[in-house]
Amino acid sequence: MIELFKENIGTFLSLIVTGSAGWFFGRRKIDAEVEGMDADNEGKKLENDDKLVNLYKDALDDLGNRYEAKFKEFSEISERKIRLLEEEINIQKRINEQLKAENTLLKEKLKEK
Repeated sequence: MIELFKENIGTFLSLIVTGSAGWFFGRRKIDAEVEGMDADNEGKKLENDDKLVNLYKDALDDLGNRYEAKFKEFSEISERKIRLLEEEINIQKRINEQLKAENTLLKEKLKEK
């Protein structure tokens, strides 16, 4: 058992030393990469914010055109509805006049009998 421990202790110690040295010297590289990423992220964030502002600006600019188109459409529909209702009123007036004439005729027939 002790022989097994003696054979592998060198490997274990070299593993610990190599890992510690790699961490110590690699730390600077990792820190530099993280700082570079922060700068890149800031640039990307500004670019995304700019795109978002342009998107909202385009939407607001388009809003006036869409509002005007919907208003014209609503006006046309309202005018057609008004014309239909006026026609229906005229039809009802004619029906009313015909019924009055028929009523007068029937009253005259009743007086004759």
